[in-house]
Parts: sequence; C-alpha cells; structure tokens
Amino acid sequence: NASSEPLYVIDGQPIGFGSGGGMSAGRDALNFLNPNDIASITVLKDAASAAIYGANAANGVVLITTKTGQGGPHLDYLGTTSASAVTRIPSLLNASQFAAAVADQAPDRVDSLLGANTDWYSQIDRTAFGQEHNLALSGANPTNSYRLSLGYLNQNGIIKQSKTERLSLGINYDQRLFNDNMDIKLNVKGSRAKDNFTPSDVLGNAAAMAPTQPILDSTSATGYWDWNTSNASPANPVASLNLATRTGLVYRSVGNLETQYVLPFFQALRAHVNLGYDVGKTEQQIFNPSILAAQVRQGHGQLNLINGTVANSILESYLNYNAPFNFLPGTIDLTGGYSYTQSHSDNFNYNATGLSSDLIGADGVVPADNTSVTDNVIDYKLISFFGRVNYNIADRYLLAISARRDGSSRFGAGNQWGTFPSISAAWRLSDESIFRNWGALSDLKLRAGWAKTGNQSFGDYLQYPTYTYSDVLTQYQLGNDFITTIRPSAVDPDIHWEESKSTNIGLDYGFGNQRIYGSIDWYVKNTKDLIFTIPVAAGTNLSNYVTTNVGSMRNRGIELSISAVMKQANNGGLGWTADFNISHNTNELLSINPSQSVTKILTGGISGGVGNNVEVLQPGSPVNSFYVYQQVYDSAGKPIEGEYEDVNGDGVVNDSDRRPFHDPAPKWILTHSSYLTWGKFDLSFTMRAYFGNWVYNNVASSLGAYQNLTGSAMPANLHASVLETGFVVPQYFSDYYVENGSFLRMDNITLGYRFSYRGQPWRLFATIQNAFTLTGYSGVDPTAGLNGIDNNIYPRSRTFSGGLSIRL
Repeated sequence: NASSEPLYVIDGQPIGFGSGGGMSAGRDALNFLNPNDIASITVLKDAASAAIYGANAANGVVLITTKTGQGGPHLDYLGTTSASAVTRIPSLLNASQFAAAVADQAPDRVDSLLGANTDWYSQIDRTAFGQEHNLALSGANPTNSYRLSLGYLNQNGIIKQSKTERLSLGINYDQRLFNDNMDIKLNVKGSRAKDNFTPSDVLGNAAAMAPTQPILDSTSATGYWDWNTSNASPANPVASLNLATRTGLVYRSVGNLETQYVLPFFQALRAHVNLGYDVGKTEQQIFNPSILAAQVRQGHGQLNLINGTVANSILESYLNYNAPFNFLPGTIDLTGGYSYTQSHSDNFNYNATGLSSDLIGADGVVPADNTSVTDNVIDYKLISFFGRVNYNIADRYLLAISARRDGSSRFGAGNQWGTFPSISAAWRLSDESIFRNWGALSDLKLRAGWAKTGNQSFGDYLQYPTYTYSDVLTQYQLGNDFITTIRPSAVDPDIHWEESKSTNIGLDYGFGNQRIYGSIDWYVKNTKDLIFTIPVAAGTNLSNYVTTNVGSMRNRGIELSISAVMKQANNGGLGWTADFNISHNTNELLSINPSQSVTKILTGGISGGVGNNVEVLQPGSPVNSFYVYQQVYDSAGKPIEGEYEDVNGDGVVNDSDRRPFHDPAPKWILTHSSYLTWGKFDLSFTMRAYFGNWVYNNVASSLGAYQNLTGSAMPANLHASVLETGFVVPQYFSDYYVENGSFLRMDNITLGYRFSYRGQPWRLFATIQNAFTLTGYSGVDPTAGLNGIDNNIYPRSRTFSGGLSIRL
C-alpha cells in the first residue's frame, strides 16, 4: 500500500503528501506545472544519493529545476497547436457478427435487434485539437535575475466533451546582497486548471451497447434510444455523453523562499533557510440526470459535489561548512540541519441520489430523496534531523556519510521515529598512473553506496476521524456546526516504518575526451515490513481487513547507459548525438510474516464477477504474479471451456491448482534517443521497448463470453476473442488471458528549423507523439492498467503538433 511514487522536488521544494505529486481533481498531480518552465530534470535512483531527502525518498527523487533569468531583458514566446486522433480501440463484434452471435446463442432475442449498424466508439470519439501559448520575460544583471512566465493550455480530449484548460503563472527571482554574501531566491508557481471529464459510464457502454441498435429515438424522454427494461442493461453512451457532466476545477500554487548567507568573517560557513508551501483547492461536480436510462433503472439521478483543500508547508534550515583540511589532504563538506513539514487537508463530499428535479438550484444542490454529507479532515507532520559529511581528495577519492532521523505522525506512539543512514564512496581510477597512459580513456570512476530508507506514504487511517453532519441537507444549507463521529475502521496500533536497504555498485566511463561516456550500475534492494492490507480473522478487529506490516521482498538489477557523439557537426554538416539505456530488473517476495497467519495474499482485482482477484503475493514469486489456472487446449489449439490442468496432481481441479504465472513487470527495458542536426535543421526521436512483461487482458475476459447475450439484461456486445474461444461462461482465471505484453514504441519524433530574425533566435518545429507501437498484445495498449491488469477501454491515440518559438 505504501506509495511507489518518487519524491518530486521543484526548486528545492518537496511537493505533495509524502511521496508523489500531492492533490489533483482526476488528472496527474503534476499537471499544474507548465512544462515550458522546466530547465532540467535530474533523477536520483541510487539510494545513497537520495537518502538525504529522508523518508519520502524511499522510491527515488526527481529534482525539477525551473528556468531563471539570463542575459539582457528579452521576451520569449512559444506557441503550439495539436491534433490527436484515435489509432486503436478494443476488438469488439461488429453489427453483422453480433447479429449472428445472437441468432446462434440467444435466438429468442433476435426480434429485439433493430438492424442498425452503429459503431458506438465512432459516435463518442473525435479528432481532438489543442493549443498552447507561453510568454516569458526574463533578464539578469550582476546582482539579480528574474523570470516571469505566463502559460495557457486549451486541449480537447479524443472523447467528445472531455477537455482541459490550464492557466499558469511562474515567478523566479534571485537577489544577491552584501557583496554576494547573501543570496535570496523566490520561486512561485501557480495554476488554475478546469477539466471536463468523460462521464464514468460512457466508455463501458460504448463497448457493451449492441451495435445493431440506433442512436436516436424521438419518443424517449432523452431523445436517445435505450433498452426498455428494468433490468441492468447497457445504456446509450451518446446520451450519457451529452446529458451527464463531470467537471473539476483545481487551483494550485507551489513556492518557496530560500536564503543563503555566507559569514563575511568565516567564508567556509554558510547558513541556509528554506520556507516553502504547496497549497491547492479542488472543486468537482458529478451530475447524472434522472432521465438517463441507467438512472431510471438504478439510481434515479445523482449529484455529487466534492470540495477539497490542502495546505503543505515546510521549514528547512541547515548549516554547511566547506573548507580544506589543515592537517589532511583534500576538503571536507559538513552539513547539519532540521526539517519540519506539516500537511492539512479538508475534503468535503455532498452526495444526493433519487433526484426529484434535474435542475441544480442556486445553492448548488437539488431536491433529492437521499443525501449525505461528510467532511474528512487529515493533519500530518514529518519532523527530521539530518547530517552529512563529504570528504574529497582532489576529486580522486570521495567519501560521503549521511544520517537522517525522521518522525512521522502517520504511526502511533512508539513507532513514529526511524533512523536512516547511508554511506557511499568513489574512486576516480582514471587519475591513477596505471590508467593515465590509456590515451582513449578520458574518465573512469568506480562508485559504491549503501543506504537505509523508510516509507510511510500510505493511507491516513490510523488517527483521524471522519466528521459528519446531523440532518445533513439542512446543516449543509445552514452551515451549522459539525457533530463529530468516528468512522469504525480496522487499525493496527503497532504498524511501523516500511524499511529498505539498498546497495549499489557503479562504474562511470568516458572515452575520446568524453565523446563516448556512460555508466554501468548494479543494485540490490531488500525491503522489510512491507505495508499492505490483508484479511484478518472474524471478530478480531472492526473489519475483515487490516493495513499492517506483512513481509519482505527483494529487487535487484543492472543498468547500462551509453551516450555518444556519433558524428560531430563541422561547418554546418551532419551532427549526431545518441543515448542508449538498457536495464534488467527482477523482484521477488521473500516472506510473509508468520504472525499474520497467511501463506499468500490474493490481490489484483478485476472487472467481472464479484471480488475476483487474479494476482498473488506469495513467497518465492515476483510481486503481483498472475494467479491463474493452466488452460487445456484441443488438438486444433482451441481452449476447452472449463478444462484446466491438475497442477498439484491430486485428481481434482480446484482453487489449489491456480499457480503464480508470469510477472507484470518487464524484465528488460531499452530506451534510445537521437538528436541530429544539419545546417539549420534538427531532428530528434525517442524510442523504448519492454521485454518480458505480461498483461492480463481483462477487457477480453470480462466481455469474451456468450453469457452476455443470454442473461437477465438485454444482450451486450462481446469481445472479438469469443469467436476464437467459443466461451459461453466467462473464464476469468484462465491463463489464456495472460498475454505477452512486450513492445517497441516510437514515443516521439520532432523536426525543427532554426533561423534568426533581427539577431534573435527563432525556431519552427513539428512533432509526432506515439508515432507507432509494435506488439503482439491483442489489447489496446500493453502499458495500460495497473500492475499488468488491462481493463482499459480508453482508445489509444496519436498526436501531431507544430509550433513556433521566438525571442524579442
């Protein structure tokens, strides 16, 4: 359960709750940041280098540095336009195939088919156009620098009605005082993002609605055709798209004020203070009018209002001493400091069902039969003391030791504090006499590091109650005080830090005056006291499940990176720089704590059935291994429905014959990027490939059985795999649906042309994103879904964009 997200640090300001990006209203939490403001991104994967950031660095650190003012005052403009088009949708039966299937499997329902030929996906998707405009005013002089930026994004989604609109503002200011002994930096980023989301049932109904039925019906209350039944049935996705709404509005600001002061009488000592904040406000509205077919059959309308606020603040101060040793060679760099982080969130939720009107009143609500109002308040603190020692001898021998003491309010008394040390060393072999005569060798450095880190980024269920209103609708409208109640929840008062110990050995190399350079890294990471939710014995707690520390696992791998100047550009000729990266990674669950009285934990919930899981946490196997039966096939290679291998040989095929089968994580990841120049033209592209990753095709398993035609509901469309399998009843636990997800993808290609206008640089460019994907996987996208379970029916798209950047 503990987050696997890295810690994001923007201009020295950690953002969000613990690991990850903080709050959002349905889109990625980093969406508030204008990409045009980013100057560089540095990823700290080695635990020793990331350890100084403490508990939130358990999964690495992403350092984002934004642009600052440089040179004389100038104004930069960047404008782009884009168009995105659908390239792949789920494989479903067309109208003639569906009609034939109904005639064969449910002949008594043939008369319900109306003979239309409707491609429901074509009715809800579109070519999505977008535009983005960025302005930046910047400048610098000997004592200060500044940059003011303004950005505007308006992007339609490939599903009709979906859209995002973002207005962003950035301020970077740097002032040096007292003969440059004091440096004050102000960084502020703010944005307003307005989102229109696809109503939640549109995509599911586009996949399930019978292609033989029409779109419109002038006799219905909505004007759209729908099944006339009280049973749960697919609904017209076009009706939901045009009549239901789901919107979000997010205000977000992240900023910090950094002050660094060098003592005039003691230049080796620096004092540093950082005050930062991350605040945001979200407003969401989900409205499903009562006249929609699904609402008539189930809920008679719904209005859901969600308002949330979050405020994160940080105070960080430290002293740094950096000077040569008087009695030893080299220099020493000492850092010692204190950090205090506080987070507060307040999430208000108003939900109404059984609407007696589809008109939202001036107060933002509607008359309804059932209403509820809740307000979840969470307060969280993280206090840290940290220190680091760096010892450097002529940049030839390097030693770093750090320690951090973190205290988290997410844990109960006695378990709140953890100590996390690290040590690393490096030896620049190329400076040794034995290597100096290697003419082609320009750099060779051996590195090794060890670190212990803690993870506490999991649900705040332990200490904080849920507040509810009495007489909810009246209290909501009158604004009366809360009546506080504590929501029953299963808790483990002994839950404590999840801890990882990581070892990394690396070699940095360079040849030909760094014309070719790169690194080789090997790592092993052992994690104990993994935080997860497991079943508990009935009557021993307030729930059947509890979040606790469950066991240990190991990750290990090797990574090779190569960067090379393939051809140097001379006199405007062809130049080519290329980067290659190859990584091999494996993981294994080592143990589950015997005290938990479980030998394996089922996970990986899927669509279809009730409470079905197709993955397992089992010692000796990779985490989230697929947990399925071994399918039996006939002589023609067709799967036999309900026939599975008796894996344990006990003469009976039952649940004990399910076994861990393949791993959703890729064994190998390969990436390549190239940058070419020729005269005023430039061309760049990025490719990546995954090998050894497996995907459970949940779209095929949930829609790939003829039972969808014969149930109490009206016939629903089927996945095209049913034509090959002939399955009548869904076979959710068959390994037939576990597919090799290996792929090669061209992520982007950009062509640019640079020229000067009135002595200033200008550039025209065109880009293709998601240019192509080569894969044997039959679903929409092998990277879709969570932990290798693909129940994603959102179409894959390709984006074409072009733009102009100018400087005045």
